[in-house]
Amino acid sequence: MNFDLFRTFFKIGLTNFGGGNAMTHTIKTILVDRRKWLTQEEFADLLVMAQTAPGVQAINLSVFVGYKLKKLSGAVCSTLGVVLPSLLIILLVTLLYNKLKDYAVVASVFNGIRP
Repeated sequence: MNFDLFRTFFKIGLTNFGGGNAMTHTIKTILVDRRKWLTQEEFADLLVMAQTAPGVQAINLSVFVGYKLKKLSGAVCSTLGVVLPSLLIILLVTLLYNKLKDYAVVASVFNGIRP
């Protein structure tokens, strides 16, 4: 179950864009509607707890869902699963940038997206 939890949240973290509300809907669709790991009422309770806790809603929700399903090991697996894709993408972009930053096209792109 822990690997399934990690894999499910990894896919959510890898494929979901649009912030916490979009990710919340995806988590609900997968865990309640498809996999039936939670009931609608359990999910609603966990969502309320995630919204009232300080921090990012999607990460809070992954912690609470993981804890509800498999206690501490589930909370760790689901949280790592949802955070790891972003971490790996940022690491990859950083490595690529360090190798390609001297090219004019790359410098122009990063100048264009600079705030």
